Amino acid sequence: MKKVSKNSSEYKKDIENDNIRERIKNIIKRDKKYNLRDLSRTLKKNDAYLQQYLFRGTPKILPEEYRHRLAEILQVNIKELTPNWLKKFIPEEKLITIKNIETNSLDNNYISISQKLLFDTDFSKLENLFFFQTITNKGMVTTIVDVGINKYTKPDLYLLHDKNNFFLAYIEISQVNNTKMSIKPYLETFYPFHISSEILKISGKALWQGSKVFQK
Repeated sequence: MKKVSKNSSEYKKDIENDNIRERIKNIIKRDKKYNLRDLSRTLKKNDAYLQQYLFRGTPKILPEEYRHRLAEILQVNIKELTPNWLKKFIPEEKLITIKNIETNSLDNNYISISQKLLFDTDFSKLENLFFFQTITNKGMVTTIVDVGINKYTKPDLYLLHDKNNFFLAYIEISQVNNTKMSIKPYLETFYPFHISSEILKISGKALWQGSKVFQK
């Protein structure tokens, strides 16, 4: 059987992929606080995921969302974890980094997303943007909220705060009594309720939601 040799472009891709692996190994080796098992778990993957990627070459490249997440954790630019051949197929886009509004959450403190997802947002006030994550029966849902909007403006999804806990709810003026607000929690495990508009405290307004920020 004749052995099929790789062409020059495939060979170059393999070299670039290996260079990325070595770069990640060096970063982890340089900073002793990281280990492959914990990093894999942070990516929501099995304990051996990064071990297999770095030392066995499986997968050949990390999927985009895992590269973004790993870049955030290792505090490097995403381009450092992206092989040159792949950069040609990725459109240049401006990313913004957003902090978790639940400051006691140590696993996912920051995320980076494209500005294109928030096309009608005022980016001059990035300090008002936070993300909030909700665990549903279909998986994790990430919501970007603007804490600069802390009053009811129209029927929409808002972030509320009660007894040291954040939660999402659809809010609109009550059809029964226009001095009260109708609150429908985002999670169906909680019952809808009405509250006086005078005592309703809104922590922020939802701008965007997605379910695949950290999940493949």
